[in-house]
Amino acid sequence: MKRMKCLGAGALALLAVLLCLIVSTPAAEARTPLRLARLPVIIETAYAPQGADEVIETQMDRALHVPLNGTLHAVEEIDTAQAEQALREALAELRTQGKHVRYKDAMPLVAEKLDADLVVCPVLTDCREYVYYGGCGPFDCMDETCLESTVALEIDGYDSAEQKNISKSTRRFYRGAYGTQGTALALTEDAASALVRETDLNARVMRALKAEQTSAAS
Repeated sequence: MKRMKCLGAGALALLAVLLCLIVSTPAAEARTPLRLARLPVIIETAYAPQGADEVIETQMDRALHVPLNGTLHAVEEIDTAQAEQALREALAELRTQGKHVRYKDAMPLVAEKLDADLVVCPVLTDCREYVYYGGCGPFDCMDETCLESTVALEIDGYDSAEQKNISKSTRRFYRGAYGTQGTALALTEDAASALVRETDLNARVMRALKAEQTSAAS
């Protein structure tokens, strides 16, 4: 009889645990992840050196990384092909309105089409470099190998929580003795890093993780 009572108590304890799990499950399902529409780098120049897009994507990866997202599912990244299609449709709609089409103007439409909380779209509008040897360039190289590089980059996007565009642009220029710090790739990395900070991409995407932590604590 005592053993049967112990078994009964154990069964009741197990039932209590299962009831707690059942009750907590709907709350977990009710937490909606941040929907992120991340578009690949758009390159509008034919002179960009190989790897320019990878340099920008690396900066974007760092900015939009959410620790333990594979477990927490705080951010849901929308399929790239779906995001690209939404951008094409948004640009086409703007053109039919007779407007001068800019990527940043399309971002709210992209967010609406995808039901996205955050849209991010890097655009490399200019990126080129020229190497001159022994004073043969348009400036005095003083018998050295000289370098002239130009980069223009913008990050366009839309934050649905704030209901506003988050677009920023910047330029970089170098002219002088040849060195790795003056290459187009180096200028691109510097420009991308600066724009990531100016647009607060990391803080915007980390809102989802903070909301998840707050929900878990409560």
